[in-house]
Amino acid sequence: MIRSRKSALTAFTAFAAAGAALVLTAPDAGAYVTSVTVATGSSIGGGYGTNCSYTVTVNGSPNEYVWLYDSASGSFNPQQFSLGTGGTATSSWTPTAKGQHYVQAWSYNGSQWALVTVGTGINLGSACVVTG
Repeated sequence: MIRSRKSALTAFTAFAAAGAALVLTAPDAGAYVTSVTVATGSSIGGGYGTNCSYTVTVNGSPNEYVWLYDSASGSFNPQQFSLGTGGTATSSWTPTAKGQHYVQAWSYNGSQWALVTVGTGINLGSACVVTG
């Protein structure tokens, strides 16, 4: 039990200072990924094809650090990056398997994804021929 007003005031001040320090050092709860889009680029036949590259655009909080993940099979260049001061960044994605792919941008504060169906691609360099 506190025996004087002075020690009660000291205890309250110390408690308030500790609480303020926790609030100021807590991570920004508003940081997040808001969207993931995959551009079709120069595909002939429509859609996306294996072994052809596509631009993935990620939007979210400025300077949010994200990792890209493909639920099926594919590679990203780069696979992890910061969204920068504008809150937007791009990566090159190359799927290597046919079927449905969830292209996911993940951060510590959540994730978003785009569902993409990939067919067989014939990479011509400047374009991609997509079949079934």
